[in-house]
Amino acid sequence: MLRRLALSSLAPLLLAPCLQAQAPGSRLVARQVAAPAHDIESGRLRLPAPAGGAVRARGALFELSWTADGRGGWRALTELPVGRGPLALALQAHGAGVMRIDLDVAGQSGLLGGEGAVRSDQLLAPGLGGEEVQRWDTRVLRGGVARISVTLAGAQEPPRARLVVRDAQEWTAAAFVDSHELVVGNSFALVAQVEAHHAGAGLARPVPVVDHAWVELTGPSGTRRLRLADDGLSGDGAAGDGQFGARLPSGHSGDFAARVELTGVHGGERFLRTTRVTYTVEEPAVALTGVVSTKVLDARRLRLDVDALMLADPRRLQVSAEVWGRDVAGVARPMTWLSRIGTPRPNGRRAGHWDLSLWLDSGWFSNTGLRPPLELRNVRVQDPDHLGVLAQAEVLPVPAGALPPLAGRGRVEPETLFGPMANAAAPPTGTSAAPIDPVPLTPGLVLSHGYCAVGNPFPTGDFSQPRFVFSDNVRNRSHDDFARRLVNQASAFTSFGVVGHSQGGSAALHLLTYYQSPLDRAQGPRRIQSVGTPYQGTPLASLGFFTCGVNNNMTTSGGPVWLAGIPSWARAEVHYRTTSESGFFACQILTALLLANPEDGTTERSRGQLPGGHNEGHVSGWCHTILMADPDQCLDSANNAVMDSLAAR
Repeated sequence: MLRRLALSSLAPLLLAPCLQAQAPGSRLVARQVAAPAHDIESGRLRLPAPAGGAVRARGALFELSWTADGRGGWRALTELPVGRGPLALALQAHGAGVMRIDLDVAGQSGLLGGEGAVRSDQLLAPGLGGEEVQRWDTRVLRGGVARISVTLAGAQEPPRARLVVRDAQEWTAAAFVDSHELVVGNSFALVAQVEAHHAGAGLARPVPVVDHAWVELTGPSGTRRLRLADDGLSGDGAAGDGQFGARLPSGHSGDFAARVELTGVHGGERFLRTTRVTYTVEEPAVALTGVVSTKVLDARRLRLDVDALMLADPRRLQVSAEVWGRDVAGVARPMTWLSRIGTPRPNGRRAGHWDLSLWLDSGWFSNTGLRPPLELRNVRVQDPDHLGVLAQAEVLPVPAGALPPLAGRGRVEPETLFGPMANAAAPPTGTSAAPIDPVPLTPGLVLSHGYCAVGNPFPTGDFSQPRFVFSDNVRNRSHDDFARRLVNQASAFTSFGVVGHSQGGSAALHLLTYYQSPLDRAQGPRRIQSVGTPYQGTPLASLGFFTCGVNNNMTTSGGPVWLAGIPSWARAEVHYRTTSESGFFACQILTALLLANPEDGTTERSRGQLPGGHNEGHVSGWCHTILMADPDQCLDSANNAVMDSLAAR
C-alpha cells in the first residue's frame, strides 16, 4: 500500500525570493545584563552539566556508500542487527522516491514486497534538505542481521543519501562531550551510553548491554576511528558501568562531527544504535590572570574590570560572573549576576593586559543587605556566537576600594533591569548614560521566521498593521547575529513586539536580554511570542538534518548553554506554544524515527520548554513547517488572532 504525504500544492512557496538581510547596524548598544540573587541560587544562570545536553537517537543512521552495480546503475548495501517485531526504515535523498529498497532479515527475504509492508513518501521542507523520503514499515518475525539494499538506475553520479533504521528494541543512544571549555590544548572526552525507555531531555542511567563502542571522528584534518572504552579511565564513569568514553584529540581547532556506534546483546538479540555529536574547538584566545580592579563610574555604578591576556586579536566576547558579598554574620552570599557582550579594551596599567568590564549597580547592596568584601564567582568568558567557553575561573576576589556614593541608599527595581531606564553601557565621560526616549512614536509588530527559512511562515493577513516581516532567507545565523539583524531591519519602529517562529523566538529573547532596542519600549500584554521554538535545542542540529549546516545555538548542548545566560526577568517576557502531529501520521516520517514523542517534526515538546516563560499550551494537529503531515503551525489562524490581539507594540 502506498501512502503519499508530499504536499505538492505548497511547492510554489519554495520559490519565494531570497531577500538579503542588511548587515547588523552599529547603533545597537550592548546592555549591562543583571539578574537577582535567586537566579543564582536556583542554578538557572550556571552552565549546565555537559551530560544534560547529550544528543539522543532512537535508531541507527547511515550515510550510504554507492558502488557501480555493473549493469549501468548504482547500489548501496547496509547491514545491521535488528530485533523481532515492528521495523521501520526511511531513505532520504534527492530522487529517493524512484530508488528501490530491498530488505532481508535472517533468511526472511523480500520483506518489503509482502503483505503488511507499508510505504510512505514525503517531500522535506527546505530547512530540512528539500529532499524526498521513502519510508517502509513492516514486521520481522525473528531477529538477526538485516541486509538493506538500495539501488538506483542510470549512470549518473548518485546523490548523497541517508538511511535511518529503527527496530522494536527500546534502546536509545546518547552521547556528549564532557566539557564546555573546548580550547586547543585542553583535555576533553566523548562519552556515550545506551539507555532504556527514555523519552526526555538529559541523561538516564546507562544500561550495561553494550559490547562494542566506536566513534568515527571527522574534523579539519580528516576522519579517524576511535574505540570507546568502559574502563573508568577514558572520560567515562566507573569501569564496567555501561558508560563508554574516549579522549578526543585537542591539537587542532575547527568544527568536528563524531558519529557514535553502540552495539550489544540483550535477551538473545543484538542491536545497533548510533548518534552524532558536533562541537567546535577554539584556538586559545584569552586567559584570565586572576586580578580584578574597580572604578567608581558615577554616583550609582561601580565598574569591575576582570584582567585578561589576549592570546589572539581582540574580538567581541561575552563575560559573565556572579557577584557575592557578605551578610551581617560574615557569610558569603550571592548578590547579583552580571553579563555583557563587548570588545575588551587595554587596561592602561599593564602592557599587553586587557579589561573585561562589568558594571555593578550599587542598589544591589540595598536589595540584598550584603556588604564588602566582594568576590566574583563562576566567571566565564564565551564566544557570543558559538557559545564555547574560552576561559573561566571559580573565584576572583574583588579588592577593597571606594564604592559609589549611593551604595546602600537605593534599590534596583525590576524596571531598571531592562527598558528605557536600563543602564546599557558605560558613559564615555563618566557621567550617566542618557536613557532611550521612552515615548513609542512608531509602534509596530515584527513577524520573524526561523533558521534557514524560505520566506515568511505567518499569513500577514492574520496580523494587524503596522507590522514588519523580517527576512533573512536560507541563512545559518547564531542567536546573536540573528538578533542584531532583526533589530536592524525593523529600525523604522521606535517600539515593537515580536512574534517568532522557531529560532525567531530565541533571537527575540536574545535581543531583549543583551541589547537595548525598541523591543524594550513595547507596550502590551506580550512582548515576545513564539511558536515551535527549540529553546533547549533539537537533536536534528547535531544529527546533520539542517540544510544550512550545524547551528551551535540549537544543538542539545548549545541550547542549554545559551539559556544559562538568560535571566528570569527576560524569560518572563516570553509566551510560547508547542505542537505535535495529530496522532495518525508522524509530522516528518524520517525524523520521527530519531526524535522522542511528542514532537513537531523538528522540535521535541520537552526541548521546546522555556523554564520561567509562559507556556501557552501544547496542541496536536500542527507540524513545524510546510510539507509535513499536518498543517504548518504558523498557519493556525485562531492562535495567530490571539497573538495579534495580545502582542505588545
